[in-house]
Amino acid sequence: MFTQTWNRDHYSLSDAYSHSQRENYHPLPRPPSQPPYTGPNQSAPAPPIPTETKPSLTPSGAPETSNGLKIVHLPRDCLNRFLTIAKVNTARDRETCGLLLGKDRGSKFVVTTLLIPKQHSTSDTCTMDEEELILQVTEERGLITLGWIHTHPSQSCFMSSVDLHTHSAFQRMLPESFAVVCAPSSVPNFGIFRLTDPPGLGLILACNAKEAFHPHPDAPIYTDAERGHVQMKDISLEIVDLR
Repeated sequence: MFTQTWNRDHYSLSDAYSHSQRENYHPLPRPPSQPPYTGPNQSAPAPPIPTETKPSLTPSGAPETSNGLKIVHLPRDCLNRFLTIAKVNTARDRETCGLLLGKDRGSKFVVTTLLIPKQHSTSDTCTMDEEELILQVTEERGLITLGWIHTHPSQSCFMSSVDLHTHSAFQRMLPESFAVVCAPSSVPNFGIFRLTDPPGLGLILACNAKEAFHPHPDAPIYTDAERGHVQMKDISLEIVDLR
């Protein structure tokens, strides 16, 4: 396994560059289906996130799909629980990362486990350590990696250039893979994203830029997943913290 590094853009990046990263975002053509996420540090309780989208009826055992992708069920309390785990790092302006593991149920994918790997982080990076432990967990429990999650402790909610490259490796292996960004100090303060395909996935895989932070072509590179094939459900979630 190769080392995965979660990263976001430095504060020193120009306004034009930050704007270009957000311009690569291509929302789905309908309004957001959920109110802002309040997180565990707010006095108000977290609202339901997001409102479930009912898939089309399918014959028994047939895959549930959205835009050609198999539906993924994500436990509704996943974000709350992850932000609680990340609270200490967030207070120190350090990122936290995790993996969203689960099962192929035939007609759909189901996230069953939030795995927090051993890691070291800064204000804009989070790197997994001892990845052989992750492989051990997934093999012993028969789990597959369906997505990943990380915080932007003091930045806004978007996919940086490094996030896009990180996610391309996941989505290349599994088209349904998704990335969750939690930005507790920003509004909106969470997003569930995937690369468009086409053109986003191909553009990122073909990008040979050597600098970690770099602009990409003015194209719709990434979009929403939580209003597409990823659906929040009231299902159980196991936490495996390897730190």
